[in-house]
Amino acid sequence: MKTAKYYSIWCLVCATITLTLSSCSEEEQMPLNTAPIPRIIELTPANASVGEEITIVGVNFSENPAENEVKFNQTVVDIVEVSETSIKVIVPEVTGNIAGVSVRSRGKISNKRNLSLVRVKTFEDDFNRADVPPVGSDVTPNPIGSNWQIVAGTFEIKGNRLFCGAASTESYALYRDPELRMEVGEGSYFRLKADMKVTPESFAGIIFNAQSDNKRFYLFRTSNGLVQMLKSGSNGLNDWANVMMSENIPGFAPNVPYHVEVSSSQPGRFVVKVIELNTNTALFERSFEDANPYVGGSPGVYYFGLANPIDIAFDNLHIETL
Repeated sequence: MKTAKYYSIWCLVCATITLTLSSCSEEEQMPLNTAPIPRIIELTPANASVGEEITIVGVNFSENPAENEVKFNQTVVDIVEVSETSIKVIVPEVTGNIAGVSVRSRGKISNKRNLSLVRVKTFEDDFNRADVPPVGSDVTPNPIGSNWQIVAGTFEIKGNRLFCGAASTESYALYRDPELRMEVGEGSYFRLKADMKVTPESFAGIIFNAQSDNKRFYLFRTSNGLVQMLKSGSNGLNDWANVMMSENIPGFAPNVPYHVEVSSSQPGRFVVKVIELNTNTALFERSFEDANPYVGGSPGVYYFGLANPIDIAFDNLHIETL
């Protein structure tokens, strides 16, 4: 009996050893992950807003996008472009003002870098309110809107748009908000958008970087097919310190609604784009530079009615600043 018992025990031991050796053999045959550990060196830019593209600069990323995973805190984001040393992504909406960015590449996790989230400020006026008859700068408080300062001429609200109807009068109004300053550089930028329509033989335009004296500013304006980019001097209108452009551009015509966009991220450098709203056709895109730039300040609208009837309209003013 003892012999049989010892024999059973011996068989169990042998089976255990065999299983253990088999398991070890299988483990030795499993492929090892020899991929290098990814490392983030920097985020460019280090401060960004939601929806902005950033570049994760580092080493040991996979060139195969499917082998990389980028997280902002615990949020996985899509990869726009990737190489061994950089990954481009779009900043997602996350809670708080700091996001920890990490990369998992070929199964290995990188260090974490913090991205400072900058919240974009938005200012806008769609004029969707009760009609206001023509009013000038002498009426206070301004019935056009608390943020509007009429500098010259008259303005009215009609049909949820800002209208101008004074003939032979060069007029403009500025959108003044205590928190709105069109600063640029060192991570700051602005984007100004507005719609406008010009009647024949008249000018309509968009003002930006208007200084506190209400006289110095940039003015993009059109009349029939003429397109001008102007910088006013210390005496205001018609004191053109810099005629940056004055050309006839195909596609510009009276009674055509335009969408104008002006953007800038560096002092003295800005881009103007124009879309024809009826057909959504891009008519114009050009960059401008000014060696002695105006910075900060406010946006506004401008008109010069040269012949009756005058029916110049503005709508959907929208400003983003960072």
